[in-house]
Amino acid sequence: MISPASLVVLLLTLLTHWPPQVQPSDTSDVSNMIAQVCDHTLNKKLCRTVLEAGGAATDFPGLARIALKAAMANASAIFNHVNDLAHTATPDPFVRQCLADCSDDYQDAMDQIEDSLAAIDSRGYDDVSAWVGAAMNDADSCEEGFKSKMGYSSPLTDMNAAFHEICTIVLAVTNLLIEL
Repeated sequence: MISPASLVVLLLTLLTHWPPQVQPSDTSDVSNMIAQVCDHTLNKKLCRTVLEAGGAATDFPGLARIALKAAMANASAIFNHVNDLAHTATPDPFVRQCLADCSDDYQDAMDQIEDSLAAIDSRGYDDVSAWVGAAMNDADSCEEGFKSKMGYSSPLTDMNAAFHEICTIVLAVTNLLIEL
């Protein structure tokens, strides 16, 4: 589960990266679409928050774009945090290597999310699922790197978990699109 502090950071990141947008005129249809997506996620509250904070959407591809933009904003914030930690972290070579690996992992994740945004426009929903899954694996690799040596733990556990949860929202929308 995401810690309250990480959730606040996530929400602030979402709200500061997107300007307010006009909502569709028929909000009941959008609310029904959001409910349908969020019913397929474990963290329904986070799902609703992400999809409602992301701006206007009139269809499932629009909701997928919102979720992907949230994942991108979160990955970017983590990438920046990792790089900040790398500059201030202990001189421990293992920690420095883990942070360098995490930086690479999140750069890859951002690239995969960018590719996913393009794939939404071309209706490549299977590609979106594959790339978002790969981005989630990148977050897992970051987390596991710290655990690979006894006595170390990741300073990014909550952030990696938050990224994972946002990606599950993307997968929920994408799975609905594949079924349509």
